[in-house]
Amino acid sequence: MPKRKSNHDLDKYERSVEDALDVSRLKAPSASEQRAVKTAAKRTMKELKSARTNIRMDAQDMQALRELAGHAGIPYQTFIAHILHLYVTGRLLNIDEVKKMLNAGVLGRVRA
Repeated sequence: MPKRKSNHDLDKYERSVEDALDVSRLKAPSASEQRAVKTAAKRTMKELKSARTNIRMDAQDMQALRELAGHAGIPYQTFIAHILHLYVTGRLLNIDEVKKMLNAGVLGRVRA
């Protein structure tokens, strides 16, 4: 079992949780239980792993993405993945369209 923090290293909440536990009743899981948990964890991690894709794009667009990522201080692959995530979740906004809607009064007053 992992070494526990000494009681004086715990905050008030952690101490209350530790005091509520009867650690003398805890037992290590059996080897088969450990294997089952490890197998489930590996399966979950495999499912969560990022999917890979290849896309073809204009060289100038690629260069612009690399420059924007550089200004943001992140790798360009991460930047592209973030943009795509915003798009598929409906959170990528076209600033020109937002301005038009504001000017037309469609969005009402926006509070800062």
